[in-house]
Amino acid sequence: MKRSPALTPLSRDHHHALSLAMQAGKAARSDDADQWQRAADNIRQHYRQTLQAHFAEEERALLPALAQAGNAQLVQRTLDEHAHLHQLMQHANLASPGLLQDFAAAMSAHVRFEERELFTLAETLPAVMAALQR
Repeated sequence: MKRSPALTPLSRDHHHALSLAMQAGKAARSDDADQWQRAADNIRQHYRQTLQAHFAEEERALLPALAQAGNAQLVQRTLDEHAHLHQLMQHANLASPGLLQDFAAAMSAHVRFEERELFTLAETLPAVMAALQR
């Protein structure tokens, strides 16, 4: 799906996050503790290098504009999902099949929600798009 230029960088981050979720899910289905650890390490590295900034950018620009446009419920859902993902990525036992699967499911669902609902709505609201371009 073609995104507006203001949302393209965030959407591109989503592609990488889905790839990370797929890797985590694959590791969770294995019996290899080394693979679990590599997946957890990759998640934490991606979190430090990309996801923290991605969440911060959405929370700085996109979410306040959506809230001002009357979409508080979607904004709260996004914030709740961000908090849950932060918690998972910082969990001491992330290198376990259960937590890797939880991360994979939560990240996949979050990206789909943002791409299918949040970003789609944002692109229909001129005030939101203008706020993103500032």
